[in-house]
Amino acid sequence: MNDEPNSGSGGQKIRRKFKYPIDIQPPPTTVAANLSMIQTRSKNMKYVGSFTRMMVPVGVALVAAVLAGSVQAQTQQGQAQVRGIKGSADYSDGGGAWMPLTVNKVLKQGSTIRTAGESEVDLYLAKNGPSARVLQNSTLGLDKLLFERTGADVVIETRLDLKAGRVQGKVDKTAAASIYQVKTPRAVAAIHGTLYDISADGMVVVKEGTVNVDYLRGAETLKFVVNEKQTFDPSIPGVRAATQPELNIPPFTPGLGTPTLVFEPGKEPYVSPTNAKGTGTSNP
Repeated sequence: MNDEPNSGSGGQKIRRKFKYPIDIQPPPTTVAANLSMIQTRSKNMKYVGSFTRMMVPVGVALVAAVLAGSVQAQTQQGQAQVRGIKGSADYSDGGGAWMPLTVNKVLKQGSTIRTAGESEVDLYLAKNGPSARVLQNSTLGLDKLLFERTGADVVIETRLDLKAGRVQGKVDKTAAASIYQVKTPRAVAAIHGTLYDISADGMVVVKEGTVNVDYLRGAETLKFVVNEKQTFDPSIPGVRAATQPELNIPPFTPGLGTPTLVFEPGKEPYVSPTNAKGTGTSNP
């Protein structure tokens, strides 16, 4: 092919034609811009990686804190530890066989305690009480012993079923949402920061504090408020002043101290004070 220019009929020059196309190279400014973009992305990825590594421990700590708070707020099961026995008593777990009860035995909810004549059992319920005493010829079910920490307060649910006999108890002041109830065949006693004595026939003696009583008479439920040094008497039915013998509730075994009601059968230093119900109690 002739690379020299030729003249046409009009005397015009014809542009040179090339056998091969000319390679087109990108302008230098485009290469620099792409390189700068790549470097910027690399730096950004480094920043993201550093931020991620920094935030992982923070995230783990937050998850741990949430889990800890969740565990803290969970309802937990309480227990009743036998701190003292006078005479003889036995227990049953969840309706099972009756077995001899011994000092320091730990009972869970669902257990039932049964005492013989002239026998008593002191229980330490910790947050769910703290103290209860099962008197002679009594049967007491530990229906519910639950507690839950809610910030500075502890909300408890204590439900005792007194099927026969008598139970005495000391209940510390509890959170407003707490429940402490003693059920009998004829009544339900809701107890609030109280030193009480309750019988299966529905009689409720309050030495300290307040007890709300729902008493069942036929198909009717009667409601009463029993205050300090008062007695709900089902024979009325109604509230009256408590007699001095009724208010004779001996001190309970200290929660974390040495049990004061631990005797060997036949060797107990037993003193039977006179009271209206004819039930002896041990010396504190």
